[in-house]
Amino acid sequence: MNRNAKKLRPNSQKNQKNILAPEPSNVLAFRKYTQCVWSKVAGRPISENEADKIIEDFGRFLCALAARMENNIMKKKDQLLRLLSVCRVSSREQGEGYSLEAQDQANREWAERKGHEIVETVRYVETASKQKERQRFREIVNRICSDPTINGVVFHKVDRACRNLTDLALLEHLETQKDKKVFFASQEFPQNAASRLGIGVMGVVARWYTDNLKEEINKGFRSKVEAGEYPHIPPYGYCMGQGSNGSKLPVPEPSKAETVRTIFKLMSSGKHTIDTLRDELFQSGRHFSPRTQRWTRSHLAKLLRHPFYIGKILWRGKIYEGKHEALVDEQTWERVQQILDGRNRCSHRKQRHFTYEHGLIKCAHCGYSITAEFHKQRYTYYRCAQINHHEHPVRPSWVPESVIESQVIDMLDRLILPKEIYDWAAAYLTHVFEKDVDDAEQELRKLKKRATDAQATLDTLLLKAAKTEDSLAEEFLRIARQKQREVALLQQRTIQIAAGKQENNSGAAKILELAQRLPQQYLMFAPPQKRQVVYSVFLNLRLDTVNLCGEYRSLSENLFCSGQKIRR
Repeated sequence: MNRNAKKLRPNSQKNQKNILAPEPSNVLAFRKYTQCVWSKVAGRPISENEADKIIEDFGRFLCALAARMENNIMKKKDQLLRLLSVCRVSSREQGEGYSLEAQDQANREWAERKGHEIVETVRYVETASKQKERQRFREIVNRICSDPTINGVVFHKVDRACRNLTDLALLEHLETQKDKKVFFASQEFPQNAASRLGIGVMGVVARWYTDNLKEEINKGFRSKVEAGEYPHIPPYGYCMGQGSNGSKLPVPEPSKAETVRTIFKLMSSGKHTIDTLRDELFQSGRHFSPRTQRWTRSHLAKLLRHPFYIGKILWRGKIYEGKHEALVDEQTWERVQQILDGRNRCSHRKQRHFTYEHGLIKCAHCGYSITAEFHKQRYTYYRCAQINHHEHPVRPSWVPESVIESQVIDMLDRLILPKEIYDWAAAYLTHVFEKDVDDAEQELRKLKKRATDAQATLDTLLLKAAKTEDSLAEEFLRIARQKQREVALLQQRTIQIAAGKQENNSGAAKILELAQRLPQQYLMFAPPQKRQVVYSVFLNLRLDTVNLCGEYRSLSENLFCSGQKIRR
């Protein structure tokens, strides 16, 4: 053996403990070293071919081991997720405490334990039971869907994420459709069907918890109201104080209570409206609050209507007797209600009816509705409601109603048929209607005969059921009930056909007849009748400066329009 081979012999105790520790300097020395080692292992001499085979297998093993280690490292890197930590509380009072910090700390500890990364923490105050109020939650979900750098989201618990089924379905959509992970730090679920079932059950339980809590709270409120206690923040003029039995009751706030008495006194005099009352309060220095000095109309209207000031509680549409002190006597309060009701039902107000208002005609340029106004208390004019719209070539001018009405009459004149065509159409419709009436009468006769036969069979079955034994009587009664239902259906169908036969005399023939004399009668119609005619005859009426244009409805559409209801 050469010098390198001698160095590789396992003579020393150190080489016997770790035979493969020394690294050979070349392939030939390593082959001889392998032969020496494996000869001792096998207990027989190892040839050079066998040594080469052992070296080759060992090399493959090392390559496979290195590849597996590399895959494990890459897989571990792939499993590191970038997550968004979401912390939620339901009320502002909870947000001011330590609940949000505790949730964030639990989420971060869970992510550190799992080897994930928290890229950002989102803290917000929002209810989880009312789906309409979950604006912030939907914004967070949309951000996770649109941000490719975020792999998922972690909540503290299921009820911190949602307490309604709509948001629970949104989280499932986020996980199944958008390939984003959803985790719960204190409730770990494996990624399988059973875990999704568990999450769904917990979401339903959370929903039940909020619904049940709402019912119990309402029960408590109802009990307090029936006992004469007010369960909410008292209205203007009161503050919460201590009752005689130690319970909380609204008590008058001196300065504001005097303002309330003054408001009712001024309004009961009949000399003030809401607007003049606002001015009077502002000038006398009775302000609503230090920041909002002038009373608003809505505040005054609500205060004057509130029965709380006469010692009563309005809750869920019912009036209950309250234990709190009244600020106004019932006579003054009733006087104010009569004044307010009388002004709301003023009979001297003249109700104005505009013929072509409320979107019946649109602007040909911008598509907005045409509005109407009285000029000089006598004449009606129309123009586009969006007078400053950028699509108008020129500023719209007021168009007199007489101009629009004359154009409507011209369009109605085009519906008048020549006498020969009208006579032919009327005769054809009469022939069709007569045939329909004959068919309806034949069907009526058949139905009446079937109904008579069914009624006779029913009477026979009932008679047999009364005379036979109990076992057969039940069968006869069962058949009798079937016949009774059949008789009822036949009678109902008979009524429908009879009504249809009567209506066949109207319809298209009446519309055709009405169209021949409509232009002459149109001017005599009242505004509501004119609107009905225009709606029944025309489609897409548009006003182009002063010119009216539109389309006609088909005859079949007119059959279903309310134009048939026009009084002649």
